[in-house]
Amino acid sequence: MEQPIFNAERESQNYLFYKSYRNDAGRFQFHSQIELYFVDEGEMEAWINDQHRILQAGEMSVSLSFDGHAYRTPEASRSSVLIIPPYLCEEFITATKGKKSTAPFIVDKAAVREIKACYERIKEPHRNAVERLGYIYVILGIVMDHIFPEGAGDAHDPSVSARILLYINENFKNGITPAQIAAHFGYSQSYLSRYFKSCFQITLIKYLTIIKLKNAIMLMHERRHSVTYCALESGFASMRTFYNAFLKEFGCSPKEYMDTHTA
Repeated sequence: MEQPIFNAERESQNYLFYKSYRNDAGRFQFHSQIELYFVDEGEMEAWINDQHRILQAGEMSVSLSFDGHAYRTPEASRSSVLIIPPYLCEEFITATKGKKSTAPFIVDKAAVREIKACYERIKEPHRNAVERLGYIYVILGIVMDHIFPEGAGDAHDPSVSARILLYINENFKNGITPAQIAAHFGYSQSYLSRYFKSCFQITLIKYLTIIKLKNAIMLMHERRHSVTYCALESGFASMRTFYNAFLKEFGCSPKEYMDTHTA
C-alpha cells in the first residue's frame, strides 16, 4: 500500500457516524476517530497499517486513532461502519494512547455479533445520548479484549496530533518547513520530528513531500495547467526540487507518470 493520507474532511466531521454500504472501497487514510468496519455480506479486503486480510461476512476490522486503513470489495459486499470521535471515548483513548493494535481484525464471529448488536441499538432513533454512550463503551470493552494493543513508543495526544495534521493540510501549499511547523506549535524542530515519526511511522519531511506530490498529481490530472504551475501551486520551492522528489517517489518523470496513468 502507498503512504496513508490524513483525511481532513473526516477530521472536521467530529461526531458519531454510522452508515451501511454496498461494494465499498476507500483510499488508504487516517484520522483521529476510532473506526469499526463490519462485513455484513460477501467479503472485503482490508488494510490496517501494515496488516492485510480478506474479511468474510461476520468479521470486522478496528482502526485506532491515526491507524492507516483502507478497504476494497473484491467482488460483492455489504458492509457497515461506526466512527467514534475521541471526545466520546476518552477513557478508551487514554488506555490505548501510544499503542498500535497487533490484531486489528476481529474474526471471532460471536464477538462481532455482540458488537454489531450494540451498533444496531446505537442507530435506533429513540436512544438518548447517555444510552448511546453506554453502548459505545460496551463495544470498546469487547474490542479491547480482542485486539491486544501493545506499546509503540512514546504516548501521543490525539488532539495535538490532529492539530498538527490540520495545520499541515491547510498550509502545505505555502511551502511550510518543519522548522515553521515546530515554531507554530512552540516545539523544537527535533522534538516535533521525533514526535511525528513516533506517531505516524513516517518522517515529517517525507509526509510533507508526499502530500505536496499528491496535490500536484491531482492538478496535473485536470489537464488545465502546466507542470510548473502544478508544482509551485503545491508548495514546491523549485522545479528541480519537484522533479527530484517525483523521480524518487514514483521512479519516473511527471510526463511519464501521466502517460501511464491516464487514458
